[in-house]
Amino acid sequence: MTNNTFIIYHQSLGEVIVTLNPRATRISGRWKLGKAHITAPSSVSKVRLEQAIDSITQKLIDRKTIFSYSENQVISSEDITFAIVRQNFRPDSIIISPALPVTKIQIGENIDLKSQTATIAISKALTNAAFRFAPTLLLPRAKELAKSVGNSPAAWKIGKGVRTLGTCNSQKVITLSSTLVFMPQELRDYIVFHELAHLTEMNHSSAFHRLCNSYCSGKEALLRAKLRAFNYPILR
Repeated sequence: MTNNTFIIYHQSLGEVIVTLNPRATRISGRWKLGKAHITAPSSVSKVRLEQAIDSITQKLIDRKTIFSYSENQVISSEDITFAIVRQNFRPDSIIISPALPVTKIQIGENIDLKSQTATIAISKALTNAAFRFAPTLLLPRAKELAKSVGNSPAAWKIGKGVRTLGTCNSQKVITLSSTLVFMPQELRDYIVFHELAHLTEMNHSSAFHRLCNSYCSGKEALLRAKLRAFNYPILR
């Protein structure tokens, strides 16, 4: 850990990673790979930091995705299935066997599937497999949607981010997260339409939402709610 990043122990959250950021204006928290991460202004006092963490603890607990993977578990989306299976030829390793339509995540027999270490490692394996196939599974449809609304970016890219699902920069380049691979088609389409709307409106103004809503056939609010409720099969 650096001078600006350190670990504290919280009775309800366990190990908490705290980052002091001179650009931060408030204290905020999120989960990353199963651990609570807190960002706070550099000038925050120890007492104020502890008080703030206590005040957001319940919200963090409510938002935490608690899960572990299981043997023979199947994770399916629109066009790819991930199968978690056991293997004994490399008992301490996780092996990805990438293929369409079924990608196997092979877990060594010595690995405890209920451990947090295994959960993190399997989540990373799933994320890496999704990234491999994301261009094939996401970009043809994205280009079709762009053509349908008459608003195409300068270029498309695929990113590995698991929290930011899409971006549109000032050069009109749209980046889609490979995490979209795990989503149903309607949510994939919503993210694409959201970023296409940013080609015209670079903020989240009322004009942006009107445009995005028109792209989504009047279902922007419904799709946004479905996205918030979506259960991701990976750690975020």
